[in-house]
Amino acid sequence: MMSIMIASECFLNHEFLEGIRKMSSRMKEFSGDRGVIVHHNDADGICSTAILSKLCEHLGIKVDMICLEKVHPILVDKIHTKYEGEVVIYTDLAGLAAKMISEINAGRCTVWIIDHHPAAMIEEGDLFFMLDSEVLGVSGDIFISASTLNYLLAVSVSEELRDYAYLAVVGSVGDYHDRSGGILGFDRFALEEALSLGQVKVKIEGARERYYIKFFNEFASDVARRLTNLGTVGYERKGYRKGIKACLEGFDEETISEAEELERVKKEKFENAIKYLRNGGLHIDGYVQWFHLQDMFSPMGVKAVGEFCQLIKDMSFIKEDRYLLGFQNCSRYIPDLGDVDWNAVKVSGRIPTLLERKVLSGEAPGYEIVFPKASEAVGGIADATHKIAAATLIDKGKEEEFIKAFNKVIEEKIKVPV
Repeated sequence: MMSIMIASECFLNHEFLEGIRKMSSRMKEFSGDRGVIVHHNDADGICSTAILSKLCEHLGIKVDMICLEKVHPILVDKIHTKYEGEVVIYTDLAGLAAKMISEINAGRCTVWIIDHHPAAMIEEGDLFFMLDSEVLGVSGDIFISASTLNYLLAVSVSEELRDYAYLAVVGSVGDYHDRSGGILGFDRFALEEALSLGQVKVKIEGARERYYIKFFNEFASDVARRLTNLGTVGYERKGYRKGIKACLEGFDEETISEAEELERVKKEKFENAIKYLRNGGLHIDGYVQWFHLQDMFSPMGVKAVGEFCQLIKDMSFIKEDRYLLGFQNCSRYIPDLGDVDWNAVKVSGRIPTLLERKVLSGEAPGYEIVFPKASEAVGGIADATHKIAAATLIDKGKEEEFIKAFNKVIEEKIKVPV
């Protein structure tokens, strides 16, 4: 615990330290020995799950793993019915959906949420506890990834788990926390831990840092890209499971080959989608520029539309002063849960750099404000929102209604400055 105390002193956030202490105590006191980790499918979610799985192993909790791209009442009910009486641990998602999860759980399971996205405040109890960095005053946009949060929690339980500091670095890079030139805040603390243990080397390239991870004999950015491809492009074939295994055992040749194949699939589909947008697929409506891919990215997971938005947000055909929204139909098949009776659409948002500067300076509203309100207006489920990147699920057929609600929220926020 001493190392985390030093980190907290550095960033002057005793409330955050207390949150970690409370969650650590809850986990140590848990009397059960079985449960499930419910996690996101990008590099940060995969690294988070690898760390958390080792923490559960240390505590003697045998866990299954379920990968979700988004939480939804139908999926939550399936999980909590299957694992009734056990512990359900959500990580890198679910903070904003905590109230919905608590209501559906109805005391059936012990629930722990470990997230770095803005979250909804709820009444906690013996069976429900949330560790969310945003609630505790630490930005999940900039200063802490889900991987770092899980790492800090793990080492607060046992210093032996410092062995996995390198995964916090990979997860932070995977969530673009190095976009200003290097990772910051508690992410940087995890980096310093990894450096002190000889797990990482820092290389300066121009005005940027790159992090060479000795465990993988590769840079963190390359590892993160491979993990995200396994988890998103390979979602329906459960590529995230190979990613979690690789985090702890290294990449074998078969997994590297599969990741390279998935990269080729993604590149081809992204190139076709760019042509589609250039030929009239991009629409302008008020403060928003948007597109709908329908099933163009199938069988890739719906995280792919967010990755695509990130790729194109500063391309020449994108309006630099408008919010970017992408829609993608959700599959009725969830790899770890089977067929689902829903008709959902994923909405992902990114912000072009010029507008991003205004959002970060407070001149324009961020997605952490706009997405939850617009989602609520159409009965959607927003559970992972940052200032400049966000996502939600809505019912198919409500896309235009969502855009109208989105524009209305922005208009209101501009009239009453945030």
